[in-house]
Amino acid sequence: MTDWENVNKVWPVVESNIAAVGQKILLRLFKDHPNTKAIFPKFKEIPLEQLTNNEDLRKHGTVVLRALGNIFKQKGNHSVNVKELAETHIHKHKVPPQNFTLITNIALIILTEMYPSEMTKPMQDSFSNVFKIICSDLEQLYKAANFQG
Repeated sequence: MTDWENVNKVWPVVESNIAAVGQKILLRLFKDHPNTKAIFPKFKEIPLEQLTNNEDLRKHGTVVLRALGNIFKQKGNHSVNVKELAETHIHKHKVPPQNFTLITNIALIILTEMYPSEMTKPMQDSFSNVFKIICSDLEQLYKAANFQG
């Protein structure tokens, strides 16, 4: 089984709880990397403790994970999805590309914590490999766009 197939085997379990998972990922991102909060104008002035039950954070977490799920479901044929993600994050949000690595690293931690029986070591490795591919593809698009962020 390929890494993409492995990821897609676990992803439906995550999707069934997508808002909570997305929220946990964003909260951990802000906690572990406080400077990333500045990238999110809607949340940057709100203290971390107040974000725990913030409906907008849950919604944004859902948006992030749905985009990620759409990339996963392409099983490696994700160039259109990644290009759309890059375009909005380069031109509209002006998010530096290294933030994708940060959030995917956090996602791996949260998924492993929330789904320990599904996120076995081989499954963690598959997610890690897929995240690396996605981040590398994004970085290439950022370079091609001459991102100066």
